[in-house]
Amino acid sequence: MSDRVSGRRPARSVATLLTVTAAVIVLGAVAGAIWALVTPPTTGVVLKGLTRDDISTEFGGVGAFALIMFIYGGVAALVAWAAARPWRGVTGFLVPAVGTVGGSAIGAQFGMWLAGFRFDDDIAGLPLESVYRVVPDLWLDGGTRAGHSAPWTLLICAPFAFALIYLVCVLSSRTADLGVGDLDDDHPADDPTGSDLTSADAASRTRL
Repeated sequence: MSDRVSGRRPARSVATLLTVTAAVIVLGAVAGAIWALVTPPTTGVVLKGLTRDDISTEFGGVGAFALIMFIYGGVAALVAWAAARPWRGVTGFLVPAVGTVGGSAIGAQFGMWLAGFRFDDDIAGLPLESVYRVVPDLWLDGGTRAGHSAPWTLLICAPFAFALIYLVCVLSSRTADLGVGDLDDDHPADDPTGSDLTSADAASRTRL
């Protein structure tokens, strides 16, 4: 029997995958902080009996957060693709993708907390018919001024962008192993490669 040469399989450390996922979650908090700096407030006129629960979230704050989450998801996909190279594939996609959901939730909560330092109007203490400026509520429980929304609506933006960019990376890979290098080179060690064959060898094999 001829000897076979196998490709060297790269080490797949679970710690690497978990570290990358943790970095993805931290990126979500950073994205939330960016939102807190750029988001417009929810504004309106103070009416008699108005409470914070009566205020619907405007599209400006929600739209800004959704856009930032799309960018965050794309960046997270590139980080996961580059930093977790041995894990490229189904596992390397699913674990960080779930991390973007957690990162989005942390980013929303952290962002609203930071934005509270910019927009901290106490509606109960404002005079009637004055303009209030409050933090947009990203947990869309009940709806917005544009219609009904579920609390988790904004949590799907980052995973969607993550999946899209990761798919682009997969389709752009030049090799079937996605650049991991874990495929076996299943050819006999004593069998000449195509580049070593001469025209005479090729002709003799054709006659056979």
